Amino acid sequence: MSLEHSEQPPRWLPRSNARQSFVVTLCSATDINAALAILYTTLGDMPILGRTDYGSKTCAIMIECAPAEAWALLQILRRRLQATDVYLQPLDTPRIRLLICDMDMTIVAAETLDEVAAQIGMGERIAAITARAMRGELDFDAALRERIGMLAGQPEQVFHDVASQLQLNPGAHELVAAAKAADVHCILISGGFAQVAEPVALRLGFDDVYCNQLEVVEGRLTGRVPAPIVNADYKWNVLQRAAQARGHGLAACCAIGDGANDLPMLRAAGLGIAYYGKPLLRAASACHIDYTDLSSAIHFMRLNGDPGQAA
Repeated sequence: MSLEHSEQPPRWLPRSNARQSFVVTLCSATDINAALAILYTTLGDMPILGRTDYGSKTCAIMIECAPAEAWALLQILRRRLQATDVYLQPLDTPRIRLLICDMDMTIVAAETLDEVAAQIGMGERIAAITARAMRGELDFDAALRERIGMLAGQPEQVFHDVASQLQLNPGAHELVAAAKAADVHCILISGGFAQVAEPVALRLGFDDVYCNQLEVVEGRLTGRVPAPIVNADYKWNVLQRAAQARGHGLAACCAIGDGANDLPMLRAAGLGIAYYGKPLLRAASACHIDYTDLSSAIHFMRLNGDPGQAA
């Protein structure tokens, strides 16, 4: 897999350049020992303060360096590591208290509107529009209205049918369960529709769900989407309001998504994770999951504690 490495620095970079403790988290899809060997070689003489293993494929190493060195190290590791997701952050990063997740291609393994279209023989036409919108090539609101307009007259039941057949992305259950166990407030937010998003949120135990609504008359779609549309700005606003309502700063928030319409909320959150993100999102995100699954977010959020064992 060819990666376009992030050019967007993490939020912690503008801080003082004084040496401090950082945590390097490695989540491997294959052999963590091979990834550790590359890490140790890359570190050179940089002090290692501690190590904690989380199972056989995840490890956290505590090091000491300046923020600029840490950012350079993260970029080098992304180029050198094979089949391994890596993130690096200060040890004193605020604890995550709020998690907000996109649904399509993030929590679930599908673009749900494309799945609906496929069931009624319009899959290719609608999927082409979806792909361009998720890459940021089309206005999201206009693309959504266009696709729903193409479904005018179709039965609402097809959305319920798709919801019942959806596959979750690997690690989704584990991520939400770990967040809930750590007393993290969990929000599912989607540019998709209530007929799908609400059952998914219930299935996983999200605390809140925000999504679009379908206009339905006598069981059939009218082809219209009532306002407001859950777009990039709406997602950003939900994050801001939810954090403020619970008395959390944005530094204590994590946002996870895959498409261009997730970009503002990922940029605003203290930790923004691009999950198999489209190029535009990955280029603007310092934290990526490109090889493993959603359970890696548990470790990047540090819901399992900090490394403290002797190196």
